[in-house]
Amino acid sequence: MTTVIRTARRGWWRRNVVWLLVLPLVVALAAAAWSFRFVNIYRHSMGPVERVDDAGPGEVAHFAEDYFDALGLDDPALANTWVHREVDVRVLGVEPVEQVRPAPTADVTAIPQGAAAWRVDLELAAEPGTDLLGCDVILVTPDGTRYGDDGAFGSDPLGHDTPCLPADDYESVAPEAGTWKVSTVVLTREGETVETIWFTFGGGRYVTLAAPAA
Repeated sequence: MTTVIRTARRGWWRRNVVWLLVLPLVVALAAAAWSFRFVNIYRHSMGPVERVDDAGPGEVAHFAEDYFDALGLDDPALANTWVHREVDVRVLGVEPVEQVRPAPTADVTAIPQGAAAWRVDLELAAEPGTDLLGCDVILVTPDGTRYGDDGAFGSDPLGHDTPCLPADDYESVAPEAGTWKVSTVVLTREGETVETIWFTFGGGRYVTLAAPAA
């Protein structure tokens, strides 16, 4: 009886030795795939979750991240590769405005009833050619309410698309000058006060900048 059991055990190991050798590789590949999906899909769906820098009024915040370029729209040579991105940002001003100039793709053409519009002036710096697609400027009130990232008025109701780009610049990369200024408008509920500006590219990382004193 003992001989039969030992023979069966040896037979099982012989039949499955290939799968046992392959199993660690399969587990490693599955873990890598899960990690990729978390970084590139789930973290993006969760919104900003990892603050990488913060700045006081008039100070510069440094944003840095590695992202996976699946399409290589700006540089085909970078398709399906990891790319490093660094951008410095400084808030020059945050002011309420009475009128807005929506883009042709805007969901709204005027400030909705019960809303307020804020013009955010920024100074940006990055290496020429840095991908700026997906940049988000988010306004945060003292109670933590966020506007500009799928909030009460949507992520981009005025159709400004990528607010990091200079006016009338249809490229999605940093200009040759390396430093430039932009203005974008974000809608909040009427009566809100802007305390902090978040700057992100739609993923998990973001930087915070204190709003200038009124």
